Amino acid sequence: MMFDPKDLLGWIKDKLRSCIKDRQLIMRAGGETSFVNFSVKLQWACIVLMCGVLAVFGFLSHSFLNQQASLEVEKSRTRQVEDDYKRLLDHLDQYKSSVVSATNELRRTETELRRIFGQNESLRKTLLSKESDLQVTQKQRDQAQSSSLELSEQLQSLGRDLKRISGKNNSLEMHINSLRGVLAIAKVENEEIAAARSALDRRIWQLHNDLKSSKSRNIYLEGHLDNLEGNLGQVKADLRQVLRERQTIRTENNILSAQVDRLNATLGRIEADHSEQFEAFYDQVQARTNLLEKIIRRTGIDMADLLPVPEGMLRGQGGPFIPVHPDFYTLDSEPEFPVLEKIRAAAGRWQQVENVFLSMPLVTPVKHYYVASRFGRRRDPFNGRWARHEGLDLAGPMKQHVFAAASGVVTFAGWRANYGGLVEIDHGNGIVTRYGHLYKVTVKKGEQVAVGDKVALLGNTGRSTGPHVHYEVRYKDKPLDPYKFLRATRDVQ
Repeated sequence: MMFDPKDLLGWIKDKLRSCIKDRQLIMRAGGETSFVNFSVKLQWACIVLMCGVLAVFGFLSHSFLNQQASLEVEKSRTRQVEDDYKRLLDHLDQYKSSVVSATNELRRTETELRRIFGQNESLRKTLLSKESDLQVTQKQRDQAQSSSLELSEQLQSLGRDLKRISGKNNSLEMHINSLRGVLAIAKVENEEIAAARSALDRRIWQLHNDLKSSKSRNIYLEGHLDNLEGNLGQVKADLRQVLRERQTIRTENNILSAQVDRLNATLGRIEADHSEQFEAFYDQVQARTNLLEKIIRRTGIDMADLLPVPEGMLRGQGGPFIPVHPDFYTLDSEPEFPVLEKIRAAAGRWQQVENVFLSMPLVTPVKHYYVASRFGRRRDPFNGRWARHEGLDLAGPMKQHVFAAASGVVTFAGWRANYGGLVEIDHGNGIVTRYGHLYKVTVKKGEQVAVGDKVALLGNTGRSTGPHVHYEVRYKDKPLDPYKFLRATRDVQ
């Protein structure tokens, strides 16, 4: 048996005809009975209206979910950019530490060279002192040689004296027989000669001892001179070793300097790349901030009054990037990175502007409306006189939902003269919205509401000529044109 769609459609129509019939609602009040007829057309119209409302609600829900998904994707991208920024900062810190370690190594090498130079200076001073000692020793040797010559001359003189005395003794022995008469005189003369001889013997012994001590002193001085010559050779060998080590250290220092230059060049390239990325990120943040500020300014709010630019924050800078050479700053002070400071300041400014933007009433409080009366000067609808209208009258179907135009706290929910049913919401930063002439208020004072939450039903209460919502936007208790906020909504979309 084949399935026929026409039969199914006919069966559905028959079921609907059997369910949808002319109906009548009986109402009794005060002993009187009234009847309300619900025709088939009216029932079909209600069903079609409900289907349309459900379709619109589904479409808006789908749009809201898509917008939320887009916001989540944007937040994830922002978090990813922040993580990349943190990783770049970590890499930069690593490069800084490597450069600092290389610089410390160079400092240690310089300290070692200075120590070796100090040793060279001390060795040079020692060598000079040894040379002065050698000169003193040479003087002493010359003096010893002169003393030896004097002693030799004295010995020669004593030899001549001895020869003379020996001649006298011989002459005395030859003439002793002839001189017996003058024995007394000869004995006295002999005693004198004996005494002189003994004195001469003591003098000769003393001179002999002095000669021995001079010879030993000369031998000691010659040995000391040999030792000094050996020490001088050792000092020269040490000096040659120090010079070779100094040359080796100079070579290593040149190699380290070349490595430091390569590291500085690499660091310069990396800093240039990072700075370009930071500049691009800064431009993106600045562009988004400028866009949000532009939208907020279109609402009529002065950004300088609402969110002034922090003192010291520069706007509109530019120019080519030229990295700073390490020779231009000392190791005791860290180099400055104005790009990072600009990014931090711009990110903070963006966060502030975004918070203000999210608190701005940029959402239409009703879905189905037309503007019945604008903000500003108008003819009063009751007495026809010129008056100031501090809001925007959005006329629409009775009892439709009224939504919060932005997140905030309900500061008033109830009845107020001329406004009728009224809801007042404080959005922070001095911004307040009012919704008047409401049929029913569905929130309470102190309740926290989010953008798009239902706060009331549209009505015709208070000083009103028909169903509408009187929508006000106030900044520091001064009324602003709500139409500017609704027009700014198109920029947001």
